[in-house]
Amino acid sequence: MFRSIGHNLARLAVFSGRESRSLYWPYVIAVFVLGMVAGLVLMVAPVMDMLVRTSEYLQSHPEGLPTPAPGQPGVLPPELMPDFGSMLVPMALVNLVSLLLYAAATVRRLHDREWSGWWAALPLPFQLIGMLVGRQAMAAMLHPDASPSPVVLLSSLNSLAHWAAFIFLVVILAGEPTPGPNRYGDPVA
Repeated sequence: MFRSIGHNLARLAVFSGRESRSLYWPYVIAVFVLGMVAGLVLMVAPVMDMLVRTSEYLQSHPEGLPTPAPGQPGVLPPELMPDFGSMLVPMALVNLVSLLLYAAATVRRLHDREWSGWWAALPLPFQLIGMLVGRQAMAAMLHPDASPSPVVLLSSLNSLAHWAAFIFLVVILAGEPTPGPNRYGDPVA
């Protein structure tokens, strides 16, 4: 695993050549886990703030949380919702750093399969759209009595397209390498 990480960190800006599965996957998994840990750390402050505000709300409202209408799910009062908007920029930075760490290794892995490195960009437009409409979709979902929002529908369809593109890319990356030399060079052991 450490060989894979060291190999890929030393080649962060090398978009030519090939990358074997044994050097690619441990590195990608390590970057993914670190990105998830960073995301969880970023969520701690807003969630803790929400818990404090909920405790204060319940102390000042002995009747408890508002009762939902029959057949409707319970909804927290808007003042108790966590401020996920404050996490958007830090999470975007975590995503950007992760993408930069993945980029060259993914291009080289695609080359090992004899695919163009541009296929690595397949999920990116959907991720960008998600970041652009995410805050608006979250705000629209906080008002359940409003009519269905086109932003929420766009966000949902975009998420499905992002996952489809991502899964397609993972399937390509997990496949067998081209045996012997290909147009991108010799195999990497």
